[in-house]
Amino acid sequence: MPLKPHLMLSNFITLTCLTTIILARGPGAGGGGGYNSGSNSGNYYNPNNPDDRNGNSENNSGLRGAPGFDVASASHYRYVHGILAALAMVLLFPIGSILLRVLPGKIGLYAHAVFQCLALCIYIAAVGLGIYLVSVVRIPGRSVTLLSNPNINYHPIIGLVLFGLFLIQPVLGVLHHLRFRKIQKRQIWSWLHLFNGRVGVTIGIINGALGLNLSNNASGYRKRVYYIVAAVVWVLWMVVAIVAELKRFRRRREEERKRGVKDLGAVVGGGMQYK
Repeated sequence: MPLKPHLMLSNFITLTCLTTIILARGPGAGGGGGYNSGSNSGNYYNPNNPDDRNGNSENNSGLRGAPGFDVASASHYRYVHGILAALAMVLLFPIGSILLRVLPGKIGLYAHAVFQCLALCIYIAAVGLGIYLVSVVRIPGRSVTLLSNPNINYHPIIGLVLFGLFLIQPVLGVLHHLRFRKIQKRQIWSWLHLFNGRVGVTIGIINGALGLNLSNNASGYRKRVYYIVAAVVWVLWMVVAIVAELKRFRRRREEERKRGVKDLGAVVGGGMQYK
């Protein structure tokens, strides 16, 4: 059956929407997601504690917010942060890469660009919410942010490093496209773009799982959905990438073989003419 790009796009978009709804509205929805510490690390607020309505009152886990800190709002922001980051890392970034490999010609290129730009915008929003949460939550007695807590800070630090890497990804992509279109060969920009994207998204998916594990309020159902969807999408993404690289390798070998036969024919023909 011939490949129909519009049906492929429709199916991927449908998968994205359905998975997002499952993540957002599964059992126990309403308080999990994003980064928050578990019981062993020290939860920085407890939405179920009526005494934790603002940052001026210390909660039963030993952490509090800055002045003006609203626990209900922070809980909501944390939840939205997790949904946005998961949507970008688990779905949009990998799907954008897959579409580049499975859709023909410029259709695949445009779909790739649209999905990656959308994913980057969503991830920027997730990072913004994460920075806000880190800025308003304080460890009591020391008046320092969560970045000073080694039991928690690895999640936002990884997220910020990835944020910096993903900001340069569009530039690397444009340089790769312009150079490849001109010489039909991968350059340093190409390898940087591929490495930055594949490794960065993989680490981002893992960091999302770390964020869920830090959350007291993330239900086991939501964690399982994240793990399953992330694993399936990542494996599919890697399979498509490997198959595409194998096809590319075989195509180049075939082109080199044909070029060698053509050059040999020219040499033989020239020698016979000389005789």
